[in-house]
Amino acid sequence: MASPRTLTQMTVETIIDHTPMVRELRLRNQSSEPFRFKAGQFVMLHVPDAETGKPALRAYSIASEEQKTDGFNLILKYVDNGKASSFVWGLGGNETLSFTGPFGKVFFQEPPIEQIIFLNTGTGLAQHLSYLLSKKDQFPNLKYKMLFGLRHETDIYFEKELTELQKTLPNFEFEYVLSRAWSSGRTGKTGYVQNFIKDFDFKNIPTTFYLCGNGGMIKATKEILIDQHGFDKTRIWAEAFD
Repeated sequence: MASPRTLTQMTVETIIDHTPMVRELRLRNQSSEPFRFKAGQFVMLHVPDAETGKPALRAYSIASEEQKTDGFNLILKYVDNGKASSFVWGLGGNETLSFTGPFGKVFFQEPPIEQIIFLNTGTGLAQHLSYLLSKKDQFPNLKYKMLFGLRHETDIYFEKELTELQKTLPNFEFEYVLSRAWSSGRTGKTGYVQNFIKDFDFKNIPTTFYLCGNGGMIKATKEILIDQHGFDKTRIWAEAFD
């Protein structure tokens, strides 16, 4: 297996715009050598930079199953004036992108315990999606629960795909949490994902928490779990990005 520092060339096979601000890239390895990673890891995209002549590096969690070795999927959020966003939103398909990786050690803990709770915001879904896709056949009967934090109702994405996933994971439940009011007559949780930790029975059911997304959510969640409830910090796994 190649070193994570080795440059890997991937072809942009499919582009999916889930919202104007969230784009998924499905990438295929140009090499016949398998690209191996573990669910929870990330890659570094090398973004061409004409000003410096050196690539700008941006980290993105892999959003596909670890059993897939001929490429991977990424979910990216548009950032105003961002170098990577301008580059990625300028893609049309079939381009060659350069990556190093995989990196990261926030893995799915095995053997797992009875209940798995995912709290994510924005494109933090990517890491947790990789866990679910990679482990669903191995551990189909765990209690998987997810709170997915977004700002507006128009920011909701991946609902159809998560609903499909429930067909193979009978104990998988997910809900969106919006920091702004629901606007279309649809109802749901409003606030921040950490406000709803109280809805989970994590004191009586052996539970592992996985947190991915903005640092404020992760900090607040750890304070609630550890400081207020005395939850075992070794059962909390987090990856922060903003």
